[in-house]
Amino acid sequence: MTRVGALSVEMQTAGVWVFGGGLHDSSTATVVRDVDGEVTLTDGPFIESKERIGGITIIDVPDLDAALAWGAKKAAAIGVPIEVRPFQG
Repeated sequence: MTRVGALSVEMQTAGVWVFGGGLHDSSTATVVRDVDGEVTLTDGPFIESKERIGGITIIDVPDLDAALAWGAKKAAAIGVPIEVRPFQG
């Protein structure tokens, strides 16, 4: 966690960090569905998987290369693979 904290400070200092945070375990999820106007709530997670989303970090960078560079640093800091995706629009 020391490396993760240091990376968060580095991102903030570089001016790319927008917001981020960890998520509770997927067993705490509630799945909300709308089927033909009827909303149902069920205990999560949405899919059964060995991989889980543990948190999210939003950054504001000029291009994919910059995002991937920060992603590489994040993966090294937390020790697990991460997924980098752009926002739509």
